[in-house]
Amino acid sequence: MQRRSELVFADVDGKSLDALAPRERILKTASDLFYRLSINSVGIDRIIAESGVAKMTFYKHFPSKATLIASYLRHQKAMWFQMLATATEEPGLSSTGRVLAIFDAIDGPLRAPTFRGCSITRGLAEFGPEANTPEVQATIAEYFAELHEFVASLIKPLDLDNPERAVVQILSLVQGSFVMAQSLPGLGIVEANREAAELLLEHALSE
Repeated sequence: MQRRSELVFADVDGKSLDALAPRERILKTASDLFYRLSINSVGIDRIIAESGVAKMTFYKHFPSKATLIASYLRHQKAMWFQMLATATEEPGLSSTGRVLAIFDAIDGPLRAPTFRGCSITRGLAEFGPEANTPEVQATIAEYFAELHEFVASLIKPLDLDNPERAVVQILSLVQGSFVMAQSLPGLGIVEANREAAELLLEHALSE
């Protein structure tokens, strides 16, 4: 379930900083900086300066940078799953079509000039097992667990002999799309992986 703060922030992505309350101004500023640059390279002082809030106000809402990072990642997760749900619940889709709709949903964002990769996968690279940030690491782990569960829910109606294998294959193609689209833009990566997903599902259904 989304937290109320995430729902509020989701509604203000398109608004200017001046129109936002202090907490949302901080989150919006951090979201932009973390995604354009990297989480570890952006300090609290820069976020405070660019959001236009006082240091005391910042720490009132976010006692630590780790708390802010976890909030940022939860917001990214909420937006991502909202996009997937909208795409896969389109009326008239077949069970296979619902799985393939994942690729239709991510194709546009991955072609955007502002695309810098999957924010949560990037977070995983910055906050590995050795990091002493349990809230951040738990948020990242929740994302991948929920993504697995989401894809599994789409695969289940296909009644495959080995549904878990199909789930792993689809997840690999989705996450691979993010990496390849960032490193080799303009090559129709998502379209190619959608075709691969369609072929593997057809093969699994014929077994």
